[in-house]
Amino acid sequence: MSPSFSLEGKTAIVTGASKWTGKTIALEMAKAGADLLICARTPEPLEAAAQEVRSLGRKCVSVPTDVGDSEQVDNMVKKAREELGRIDILVNSAGSDIIRPTLELREKDWDSMVRLNLKSHFLCSKTVAPVMIEQGGGSIISIASTAGLRASPTSSAYGAAKAGVMHLVMTLAVEWGKHKVRVNAVAPGFIDIPMHPDYLDHFPHLKAIYERVPLGRAVTMEEVAAAVIYLASDAAACTTGVTIPLDGGMTSMLG
Repeated sequence: MSPSFSLEGKTAIVTGASKWTGKTIALEMAKAGADLLICARTPEPLEAAAQEVRSLGRKCVSVPTDVGDSEQVDNMVKKAREELGRIDILVNSAGSDIIRPTLELREKDWDSMVRLNLKSHFLCSKTVAPVMIEQGGGSIISIASTAGLRASPTSSAYGAAKAGVMHLVMTLAVEWGKHKVRVNAVAPGFIDIPMHPDYLDHFPHLKAIYERVPLGRAVTMEEVAAAVIYLASDAAACTTGVTIPLDGGMTSMLG
């Protein structure tokens, strides 16, 4: 591997890292050489994920955290500085969706989606940025979604929040570029997650879109992690304010 893609000697925070995509990102970053602090709300699976990272020979601290709560985020970042010494990379990976037509979406559902999928990115980025500025730079990567690029039937709150993430990324990149803090996003389409293998069968309109994806498949969690590693690495030293779609060509098709 080219040294410019290595994360050797770097430290990273990964949110939402107890399972699925967040956990995969943490594991792949460890393989690339990073030491990590990982966080999620549920302690047991979070610590299990940390043990997997440690088995790869990397340092890993697990801190149960609700990333929608500013005090808990402050504590998590403080712990990262104490345990890792510095923070080179932040990956805002925490997120979830409520699949429901907008007319059936409750106010508390909307608030929950915005809190987890947008507010958490704001809180974590804002809290980590002063540390990175003091250090002379860093890389922040948010996991967005192609749901934020196009209409998102049955996912209006999620799509709106992810669109907000992409706008936030552009704004923070402009504000913090002078401090050598790079801010980017990765926007997956359908991710191959074994959580609900028959998920698309319950949403015919989404299945119809999926079946027309030019590459004919979903993106893997490892492919999402690879894009994150690129953006976190020195190979992307002049990349900031961008969102990379990972969707098998789906966004181009809909365009």
